[in-house]
Order: sequence, then C-alpha cells, then structure tokens
Amino acid sequence: MAHEGKKIGSLLIKGGRVIDPAAKLDAPMDVLLRDGRVAELAPPNKIRSSADKTFDARGLVVAPGFIDLHVHLREPGQNYKESIATGTAAAAAGGFTSVCCMPNTSPVVDSPEWVSWIQQPERGSMVNVFPIAAATHASKGAVITDFGSLQRAGAVAVSDDGRPILSDAIMRETLRAASGLNLPVIQHAEDTRMTENCSMNDGPTSFRLGLRGMKDVAESSVVERDIQLAQQFTGARIHVAHLSTADALKAVRRGKRGRARVTCEVTPHHFSLIDADVGDYDTNFKMNPPLRSSSDREAILVALADGTIDAIATDHAPHAPHEKIIEFERAMFGITGLETAFGLAISRLHRDHKIPLTRIVELFTAGPARVVDLRGRGSLARGSHADVTIFDPKKRWTFNATNSRSKSHNSPFDGWQLMGKVVATIVSGKIVYRAE
Repeated sequence: MAHEGKKIGSLLIKGGRVIDPAAKLDAPMDVLLRDGRVAELAPPNKIRSSADKTFDARGLVVAPGFIDLHVHLREPGQNYKESIATGTAAAAAGGFTSVCCMPNTSPVVDSPEWVSWIQQPERGSMVNVFPIAAATHASKGAVITDFGSLQRAGAVAVSDDGRPILSDAIMRETLRAASGLNLPVIQHAEDTRMTENCSMNDGPTSFRLGLRGMKDVAESSVVERDIQLAQQFTGARIHVAHLSTADALKAVRRGKRGRARVTCEVTPHHFSLIDADVGDYDTNFKMNPPLRSSSDREAILVALADGTIDAIATDHAPHAPHEKIIEFERAMFGITGLETAFGLAISRLHRDHKIPLTRIVELFTAGPARVVDLRGRGSLARGSHADVTIFDPKKRWTFNATNSRSKSHNSPFDGWQLMGKVVATIVSGKIVYRAE
C-alpha cells in the first residue's frame, strides 16, 4: 500500500463542492484531513481546527478518491511496457487514488508471495495498489489457487483475466471456494472457442477489412453461465469485467432481478467508441473485448444512467510500440486508459448524454468500492481513508499521449479535446498529483 502508516500532518480543503454519493452528499463543504484520515467535514468556514496546509477548492468538485477495478501494471516480468511506479503515476494523474491490478503478468500472480511483492514499498507506488490474484494456477484454468492465503496476503478478488475460466466444473469450484471467503470472482467473459483468430467485433467493419469477427454470444453466453453457477452458492459473487454487449447486459439485469450477487464494469472506450472507429486497421483501436456496434454502445449508455452498471474501470493495458505498430491481426489487444477515463466520462456521459455528475462520481468511487469491499474508501465520511480527488468539471483540455506518465502510449484518444480535468489527487492525506 502507498503511504500507509506515515504521519503526514493535516490538510484543509476549503470552498469546494463535495460530491459523495455513498453519503448522499452534494453540497458546499470544507474537508479536514489529518494523519491519513478524514477528520472533519463541515459547511464552509465552520471548521475551527487549524491545519498545516490549506487547499483552495473554490469552483472545484471535491470527491472521494477514484478507484479503478481493472488495470494492468505489467509487473512482475513485463516492465518494458509499464511498471508499478509508472502505472500508478498515470493513475494519480487520472484522479485514481486506488487501483486493482490484474494477475496476468510473467509470472502469473498466483501465490501469496507475489501478492505481497506487488505491495512492497520498493515498487514505488504513487497510489494504493490492491492485487487481484489468479483464480487458477498459472491461470491455466485447471487447478484453483489457495484463495484463503491469497486473501490474507492482500488479494481483494480472484480472476484469470485474459484467460477466461471455460470449464463449468472449475468455475463452479472457484465460486464455491470464493463464496466461503466473501471473495469476488472476476471473469473476462469470452468463450475463446468461438473467438479464435478473431481480432475485432463481428460486423460490417470486420467484413470490409477482411478480419475475423467476435460474435456477441461469445461474451453473453459466459455471463449467463456464470450467473447461473453463482446462484448455486450462498454468498457467491461474480463480477463481469469490461462488459461490452447489450446481450450480456440483459443477462446481468436478469441476474440482479433474481437476487444473484452479480456486478459489472464498463470501460470508457466502450462507451466512447464503436467498431467502425477502427477505420483502416488502426491498432490503437484494437482491444479485447473489441469495440462493439452502435446499438451495444447505446445499451451501455442506458445502463450507465439507470444504475445497472456498478463501475467504470479503465482496463489500462499498456504495450510497447513493437507490439502495436504492426499488422492489425498480429498486434496485441489493449490500450492505455488511466489518464483519459475521467475526461471521457465527463465529455461523453455528462456533457453529451446528460448523466448527472453525482452518478458519474458514484461510478468512480462508491460503486467500485462496493464491488471489492474496499471499506473506508469510496466515501469522505469521517474516519475514512484520506483519499480525495479534486476536479474541474468544466475545464477543457487536450490529451497528448506522448506526455503520458505511462511508459506506453497506445491510446486511441491521442489529440482528443476533453472536458473535465483532475486538478489534484490526494492519497492518505498527501497530494500525489497536482495539475500544472
């Protein structure tokens, strides 16, 4: 964890509009942070305690620290693409105070030792890092890992992200073992038997480009199966990573109505782009799940507004130039996303689709905190961890990928003008990022 245990004094955030969906709060408030916790929250000028430092938040929104449920920090083993230090620097610049990192590294994070290694101070993390451990040994889908020891080492969920658990028997065993520990199981829902050698969504654009396309059913069939299996075990929790299709959303809606403990996340690229945006083989638009049809995106926008979707997560997936600047079919799946997520949410969801600011803040804070039980985070209630994101919802800015704090620059949003800018990111009471 970053900054845990340090005495960092006190900081008074004055004059801002506090939006804390977990506390049902949207009002002008001052916030006092002391020794890594929220010490006091009061109407303007009512806090009498002195503070070591003051932050002028007039004209800005003060929110609980943003939480990203789905990032690839590439360590151990792939730090030519990203390191925990560079990935969390990008996270801080994007307003994220906590990130959950996926286990598909080299080696796979499938032991308590690797879970602990990720959290060591030597990694140079700028924000809180919560590891997600592999559900099966080496993520091969055959033998489940020791969930209890992984959880004790600090894992907040289990997942074989990128390598879906396709065996019904192994998924049933995974859900049964995780249910006893109240541990979420995160599934990359893709029946890879249907998507072999596919590199984008199945539709008119894949036909025009002569590329094999992934059909929607490869995603929705796995979501349906997982929800049915989860309902067999009291307390089993299934979380659908980077959901991208209308049919998978229907399955999640049915599951929630049927009292299944099912949650889901969507990415900014799936609510901002569609498969036609691939253009002529632009590999910065190649990701998995792929960009879908305009009707899938419409379904996602509706579900973001109505509360079906629990969180926005980036699926930040950095790659080196030699892995992206090649033929479309050979290029790696994935894009960077930490620094553009919030700007895309304000631009696309708030400005273009009139989704309220409070709902957008919820999707970055209380929503993800609930999914993986990050207690004391996702809210500014007194006693919570002093993780705070301060932003200007009206500020226009242009994303320049070459200036990114990530080691990699594989973004389809390079050069985009966005609205909504993170002004400061505060982790455990310490300002770790401040906009120039």
